[in-house]
Amino acid sequence: MENEVRQLILKLRNIFEGNPWYGESVIQKLDALDLGVVNEPPITGCNSIGRLVQHVINWRIFAIKKLEGDKEFDIPLNGPMDWPDIHIGTIKGWEKMMQNLNETQTKIIDLLSDRTSSFLKGQVPGREYDFQFLIEGIIQHDIYHLGQIRLINLLINHDDQNL
Repeated sequence: MENEVRQLILKLRNIFEGNPWYGESVIQKLDALDLGVVNEPPITGCNSIGRLVQHVINWRIFAIKKLEGDKEFDIPLNGPMDWPDIHIGTIKGWEKMMQNLNETQTKIIDLLSDRTSSFLKGQVPGREYDFQFLIEGIIQHDIYHLGQIRLINLLINHDDQNL
């Protein structure tokens, strides 16, 4: 594994389960949530935490499909695969969602582990950008939605001091 690939894998791991510079990792934040907050949007028209997590999972699946060479797989923006309607009714349902999220992390890293830096410059099947752009996008996407999850959790719990 070459340096550029190794650096992307380290970034993926750090934001997902490590100690990122901005605070809690994805797993630290999600593990600390109560099931009671995952389905409740803080205001009308806002996404729930569960919906955001499934959205993140779906775009990670998109990355996996592209890393596997699937030219046809797509997620139409603002469609049901992009923003799925979801309700998590039990702890087991939440645990399954977390398992799915963890599986996407493992799969992305596995698919990157045997790649070279030159692979990162290759075009993503069915897209007009390269694999480096895709993986950096997944990292940024995870961080962006992690901030939304934190804010939704604070609003639901009425924690004005930490806004």
